[in-house]
Amino acid sequence: MNTAILFDTMSIQSYVFGSNKLKDNLGASYIIEHIYDYFTDNQSVEVGYIGGGNALYFTNSETEAKGLIKDFTEYLIYQFPGVTLAVAIKSDFDHNSYVSEIKKLFELLAQNKGKHLPVNIISSHGITDICRYSSLSVEYIDERNELISSVTKTKRNYIEKIELESDNLLVEAGLQTEYKFTNEIDKLRMKKGEDSHVAIVHIDGNGFGEIFRNLPSVEDTREMSIRVKSVVKDSFIKVLQEYHNLKDKFSSILQPVEPNDEEILPIRPIILGGDDVTFVCHGKLGIWFAEQYMEYFSAYFSDTDKPVSTCAGVVVVKAKFPFYRAYELAEELCLSAKRARKRSGLSVGGNWIDFQLAYSGLGNSLEEIRNMQYDVFGFNRPYSTDKRATANSFSELKRQTNLLKSTLPNSKIKDLRENLSVKNIVPDFMEQLKCQHPDFKSSFFAQNNFSIDPFFDMIELLELYPNNLLNE
Repeated sequence: MNTAILFDTMSIQSYVFGSNKLKDNLGASYIIEHIYDYFTDNQSVEVGYIGGGNALYFTNSETEAKGLIKDFTEYLIYQFPGVTLAVAIKSDFDHNSYVSEIKKLFELLAQNKGKHLPVNIISSHGITDICRYSSLSVEYIDERNELISSVTKTKRNYIEKIELESDNLLVEAGLQTEYKFTNEIDKLRMKKGEDSHVAIVHIDGNGFGEIFRNLPSVEDTREMSIRVKSVVKDSFIKVLQEYHNLKDKFSSILQPVEPNDEEILPIRPIILGGDDVTFVCHGKLGIWFAEQYMEYFSAYFSDTDKPVSTCAGVVVVKAKFPFYRAYELAEELCLSAKRARKRSGLSVGGNWIDFQLAYSGLGNSLEEIRNMQYDVFGFNRPYSTDKRATANSFSELKRQTNLLKSTLPNSKIKDLRENLSVKNIVPDFMEQLKCQHPDFKSSFFAQNNFSIDPFFDMIELLELYPNNLLNE
């Protein structure tokens, strides 16, 4: 088979995270993960690889390829409205020149993306009502008499299947008798009446696109695709097991389990596919969960010639914060971590993390939010989570944060945060703290070379990280 077909699922983020209902996000994620099951029993195609929204297939001729694309896209319109594909075809694909041929195929795909964007949903008109979950035209009335679009209805049709996958994840972790996942954001074990913050975490592999494009054969590509998918799942399972092993340490921040109730995990995976992961969790556990996942993921590739790493973005918001906007901020934070990793020259470790507590700013970019919150003194984020890092080390930040907690009372830490936003007050306030709290002075200013910038990072980390794990 020497005719290649390359599919790319477009606008995955807006499709998956376009609703503030976690059930809709989960159903959409299941659909994106399984749309290529359409070809499972088709004997006329050979699978190249599937992963990260891409799928590579081979067939016998260009005519046959066009027929398959026609049938598949028609199937998607009826079965999964709202899912959009870009496609490239290359006949006479030379398997002996696999790397260069794949490069040409991706270049053709990029060209095709700019040529035509198909309409695969009903357009909105003045005579139609709008679905509150998707902002698309209403086409159905659900069992609760809510007006919803076909896109929303389709996503909800698959919630039972993703729940089954989630149950299987717990079985593989050996935790099926201990916990259940929730499909509701406000049930992630936040303490009622005290805390309503959740964390949206986006983690992406570093350089995997280049890794895949430089593999020498379709067999190697297929093998790597399968391996990455397995490692993503296994790393997440390890995170769940680590949470179980340490769960007593989280009891002070989690809503207690009522007698006879099932114990809900404070984390819910949304995307576990390709080399990227997205999950939502309790606001004070997002950074810790991300840190654990990145470490496990990299460890699984310790046998490769080049170190494999990831970057994470963790945004902490109110549970009612628009989900898609929160996801965009998590993506921006992940990109910020990737840029810091590149600037480092990779000399201080491959895994990097950036985090942000978003108080407001629904329409603001990450840069705008930070300019508003840290307009007087700066910050040192992102950080390398590599334990060998000598600069911008997350381990060092945790150590400093633990020192801050042990050398200043909570009331003074709160005052410090407020005063950091007033430039003219900070020098005098710092001198006052040094006089009143000698341990604070000796811990941070003994050598007279401590930058003031990390204080914002330390203070926010105290709010966003299990305090009793800061020294571990």
